Amino acid sequence: MKRPSIGDVARHAGVSTATVSRALNAPETVTEKTRRKVTEAVEALHYVQSETARNFKKQRANAVLVVANDIGNIYYSEIFRGIQRRAEASNYSITITNPSPGGTQELILSNLRTAKVDGVIILSGHEIADHDLALLKKLYAGTPPIVAMSEERGLMRVPHILIDNERAGYIAGRHLIEMGHTRIGHAYGPHRTPVRRARANGLRRAMGEAGVAINDTWFFEGGFNAIGGRAAAQSFLSLKDKPTAIFVANDEAAMGFISQLHRYGVSVPGDLSVMGFDDIVLADTYVPGLTTVHQPKEEMGRHAMTLVLDIIEGRTRADLPIIELPVHLVPRDSVARIA
Repeated sequence: MKRPSIGDVARHAGVSTATVSRALNAPETVTEKTRRKVTEAVEALHYVQSETARNFKKQRANAVLVVANDIGNIYYSEIFRGIQRRAEASNYSITITNPSPGGTQELILSNLRTAKVDGVIILSGHEIADHDLALLKKLYAGTPPIVAMSEERGLMRVPHILIDNERAGYIAGRHLIEMGHTRIGHAYGPHRTPVRRARANGLRRAMGEAGVAINDTWFFEGGFNAIGGRAAAQSFLSLKDKPTAIFVANDEAAMGFISQLHRYGVSVPGDLSVMGFDDIVLADTYVPGLTTVHQPKEEMGRHAMTLVLDIIEGRTRADLPIIELPVHLVPRDSVARIA
């Protein structure tokens, strides 16, 4: 007969695997009712906790694994800084890895099994790739807590740090409209990403509320990097009837978009207003200064590390905490006011 797993216990008790783990390893962090349900499930299934799980707390390494799908992306630098500063304040170290299908996942799992790290932060960026989802599913069956920084609420049943991307798109749309623009386009991210839909929906909502007509030919794919931005610029240049303002998927893509326009003699913001998203460190020094929506990246990293530590130390009893951080407009020079 197959040996029952912690997942079997969780399903039998009607709770998450994280709750089962806390009930067994830190019973004071869950309610008496939850402890009773878990105990009854353990007895009914004859579940025996593995030696690794029982000794996990004793073997604490004071280390957290950070999994990022594109560590070369400038977007991550401030997130890493927030994680690192919070980790250092608690005498924890961090290990950063960039997983790919196959062996790297197994190495991560091996590190967890030997208790070389006490928790995991998944930085999904703009999407969680299929191999990252597979990794999450494997990891969450074990003891170490996982926190995901993803673009979509409820993508995986783990604690999340996120922003409201629909509201972010709405803020961008409202600013362009307040600057007098009624011919507004959008160079969005790849089709598979939840963030693409959310930000586009927010922009459309702002335009709809203001009675601004939506021209679908002005909404086209732009990617999340400079190469995608340059491709989006080519799409814009091919339009016979052009908008006066474009909201680009993120700052890096917006910079690629603007640089390509300059090659063709198109002035920003003289001929076209361009708005980005993220407020990366280069946005302020870029010429023209990039108008954008600020995403609190360092704060997101700090919150992610704090949440992992709270779960490790048993300071939080919430099964699936979701922390949503605010975004705000940063007006600079790339959006012109028109009559």
